[in-house]
Amino acid sequence: MASPANAGDTVFDAAPARASLIRLIGHPHADQVDLVATPRRENADYFRITGQNHRLVIEGTSPATLLAGFGWYLEYVAHANISLAGDQLDLPATLPLPTKPIVRESNGANRFALNDVDEGYTEPYASWEYWQHKIDVLALHGINQVLIYQGQEKVYEQTFQGFGYSRGDLLAWIPQAAHQPWWLLQNLCCSPQPLAQGVIDRRADLARKMADRLRELGMIPVFPGFYGTVPPDFGKRNPGAHVIPTGEWDGYRRPDWLDPNDRWFAKVAAEFYARQTALFGESSMYKMDPLHEGIEGGDHGGLDLTAATKSIQGALNKAHPHATWVLLGWETNPLPPIVEGLDKSHTLIVDGESEATLADTDREAQWKGTPYTFGTIWNFGGHTNIGANLSVWNERFWQWKKKPDSRMNGIALMPEASDNNPAAMAFFTELAWRKEPVDVDEWFRQWAWRRYGGAAPDSHAVAAWHILQQTAYHLPATWDSKYQTGYFELAPSLYAHTLPLDYAPEHIDRALAELLQVAPALRNSTAYRYDLTDLTRQALAVRSRVLLPKISAAFEARDEAEFARLSEQWLNWMKRLDAVLGTNRQFMLGPWLARAKTYASNPGEWTAINYDARSLITVWGRPDVADYARREWQGLVGDYYYERWKLYFDSLKKALSTGGKAERIDWYAFGEKWAHEQKTYPTEPSGDIHALAQQVLTELTDAKDR
Repeated sequence: MASPANAGDTVFDAAPARASLIRLIGHPHADQVDLVATPRRENADYFRITGQNHRLVIEGTSPATLLAGFGWYLEYVAHANISLAGDQLDLPATLPLPTKPIVRESNGANRFALNDVDEGYTEPYASWEYWQHKIDVLALHGINQVLIYQGQEKVYEQTFQGFGYSRGDLLAWIPQAAHQPWWLLQNLCCSPQPLAQGVIDRRADLARKMADRLRELGMIPVFPGFYGTVPPDFGKRNPGAHVIPTGEWDGYRRPDWLDPNDRWFAKVAAEFYARQTALFGESSMYKMDPLHEGIEGGDHGGLDLTAATKSIQGALNKAHPHATWVLLGWETNPLPPIVEGLDKSHTLIVDGESEATLADTDREAQWKGTPYTFGTIWNFGGHTNIGANLSVWNERFWQWKKKPDSRMNGIALMPEASDNNPAAMAFFTELAWRKEPVDVDEWFRQWAWRRYGGAAPDSHAVAAWHILQQTAYHLPATWDSKYQTGYFELAPSLYAHTLPLDYAPEHIDRALAELLQVAPALRNSTAYRYDLTDLTRQALAVRSRVLLPKISAAFEARDEAEFARLSEQWLNWMKRLDAVLGTNRQFMLGPWLARAKTYASNPGEWTAINYDARSLITVWGRPDVADYARREWQGLVGDYYYERWKLYFDSLKKALSTGGKAERIDWYAFGEKWAHEQKTYPTEPSGDIHALAQQVLTELTDAKDR
């Protein structure tokens, strides 16, 4: 049953939440749930979970909040789990009912999701089916604001045809899909091959569906706003316009910047917002970050940035009265003169550094009273690693929230790539519905229970997660802590290193040993298989940090036999890792490329799209950022990374045998060649992850004992 209610002046229908519930758990169980729409209390969202007349009743203040209530029930009453990285839905035929009412009220208005670059690093060539499920799961986790970058290229295409540009001009200016986030962020432009019109149209259609679904669920689609990005030669085609060249970013040409104080800015902005609204409908939140990573020369073209800020916000509010301008808190962004010019009653800063800055950082003073959210970016570039600054969240969120003058108003979930780290996502999003810090030991005990099911928490599952709680999820409040990755995916060097590992690799082995002993009856869920794949991967990855120094020492000692033995072990571990990754679609290169190929309508388009999808996760497109989006996926590890290391080790072996110097290898050229290839990779998983994980653990134990 789904009933409407009056929330203030707004009547909403719970039917969209019911449709989502059916998609998530199916009819037999969804039919046992009554969803009751109810008004907000003092403008705060809340949900209430009860058992009435042998039925589960969820009351909530929006369709999405109803789903958040069901999500809480699922986790804490039914001991089940739905995530973006595996599910456990071993529900009894009759849903269990809570023994007493459960009521949760949001402690902030904003529950924002997705990084500006998530679209590129997670799924640039997605289907509607993918996004329909993702939106359902985000709602289940209590999210109420979702950033939409998809399809915005069509807004620019339509807008600038009215300012002297042909469609062909614009197709050459707009980057391919995977690289578009950085174009919208004012970092780069253009593409080696023009963007296909069919790609633009399909992504725009997808974005409209996403926005409509979010609105149906009472969630807010957050669109990019217009803050001055223009195609080349705008001043020539529109005489009198003041355009500022912004130089380069990591070797890329940046887009030009139309002076927001110029009379042309208001004209372009008005056209932009009209086109955007016609394509995707209204919103009340728009994301813009002028100069978020600076400008070449650093002088901002001599602009009065405070006045420019007021012009940008004025153009937004003219098109969308009372809309909120969303900015990213990142390094020096937003710049002090921009903060000075903001109308703070219609601004929100989503803080990307809450977990990595000093605990006594005064955001209220720094941002002059601008409302902001507590945010996390637990990975960069989609790096494949387990862990987060969870203990920092559990303390700092409440420290900042309870300050007498706190302007913190919600959370922002912003890893650079999502669809990973389900424990981190669950813990972080729950912050928004609590009143105080949690008992982390108990939280992980509950997490192990709902992640794998059973009548009671499995002791081995609990032991595994408590080990991870004390290590990978107890990372310090530093940027360095975000690089808890291995060395296999780095450009080969005997002295390759990222940043220090904040725990001993042996702890991951111990956690893996425990997870392998989870009761056989609990091993069939996609949640267990995902976690076992991920933990086995992490065990091999962090052990590369131990093995590489040994290989280096053997080379420096000119010990040919030991170098040969250890380098062979390294390559064998890479092959073993590739096999482990191949047991789960979420760790495979093949599906990434196959999804991209669905956007190509002819071989020429596939050539461009293939390079876009391959280059982003390898060479990126410029040497300065190569390997930034490195990740441990089957195909990347067993082919691309393996061949790099094999070529490197062969050159070192030759140097040892001849007494000469090792060959210098151009790894960027190597990557460029690979990125242009069209080799296919498996799209379906294969292999027994439990057997492979046990084999890996045995091999790691044997290697440690030598």
